[in-house]
Amino acid sequence: MLFRPFLWMLVTLCLTIPGRSLAQQSVPDALYPGLEYILSVPVTKKDFARDQVSGIVDFVRSTAADTSMAMQDRNKATGAFYSFTLRGTLARLTEYVYNPDIPIYVTMPSSVREQEWLDRSMDMELKKLAQSIGQRGTALIRGTEREVITPDANTGGYYAYKQNRAMAVFPGPTGQVLISVSCQSEPSDVGRKGCVVGDDANWNYLYSEEKGLTKTGLGWVDSYMYNAHSVLVFVADDAAGIVRVGSFKWLNAGWAGMNMVKASHIINGIKRFASDFKTVLESPRLPGAKELAAMYRDLLADSAESLRATVAPYLEALARGEGSSSLTGTFRKLLASGDYLRNMSREEMVKVAFKEYLKQRLGRQSLIQVVRVGTLWTAQP
Repeated sequence: MLFRPFLWMLVTLCLTIPGRSLAQQSVPDALYPGLEYILSVPVTKKDFARDQVSGIVDFVRSTAADTSMAMQDRNKATGAFYSFTLRGTLARLTEYVYNPDIPIYVTMPSSVREQEWLDRSMDMELKKLAQSIGQRGTALIRGTEREVITPDANTGGYYAYKQNRAMAVFPGPTGQVLISVSCQSEPSDVGRKGCVVGDDANWNYLYSEEKGLTKTGLGWVDSYMYNAHSVLVFVADDAAGIVRVGSFKWLNAGWAGMNMVKASHIINGIKRFASDFKTVLESPRLPGAKELAAMYRDLLADSAESLRATVAPYLEALARGEGSSSLTGTFRKLLASGDYLRNMSREEMVKVAFKEYLKQRLGRQSLIQVVRVGTLWTAQP
């Protein structure tokens, strides 16, 4: 009899995560040796061998945008591929995405909550990477990072984990190529309850320290990301003024040692990332990288009291706004009691202010207006 509730729960999770079925396309078998080589790069000390990845670069360069493909499983992890294009140059992309002075959630607001390199010397390495792209040269950097993702749009769970990452830059057939590969080094921390407040496209997320999933019926689940591997390939097409992007991803996540991930879940996750990535980087209203870096420094230097005063009206707007119907009882209580605001870290308050400022600069709906008064940033409802 104990089997039936667990089976119902498993089926419920799989059915409630929407995803269009993949067309009967699969990544060509000829690509797997190159992919395996790329996945080995973060943990080796050898130089990058461009000849090993030429087939993958050609595949990404020639694959139409919005193409989804299934991939072979890897170490019990489900695999899938998705491609898209980005207007602009690889140099501009790198100026924002791989800039140690700009937090990663600026360009990946619906995917990453926070990211930090465990070796601070990586900041200088990232700057060398950008210089290599600007000079059309070559570069290879390796490091270990800790990453926390945003709540899943369906279950509300979010995860923190460590991963080894490498990035390689080299000349390609139509412009520079950047390959970023990450390999999760160990199972994530246990999944914790988060909340997507309202429409996911509005980038409003809340976090708790409570273990489990937010979705009704799954609150007690101890879920994990057991392992994940990602290969992100950027191929510049200088003549066309675009960057072609291919994302190869494997994910093993679930509970009780079982992988609950389908290829369609991975595709939807990549599309979630790609949509906002394009929204930010293609916007003609995006502030310059130096301006964003300066604002980030200012916010980090602000006092905790000032940051709380800035964030308070944002949380009040979440509690009473159109998206408030998505708040669970736990988050309603945290907001109403003031505990959520009192327990926010400095970095989390900075992130709220920064993202709301980014929204208003991009012409998107924001819950507060973040403005500078003298030397301080403050919020107006």
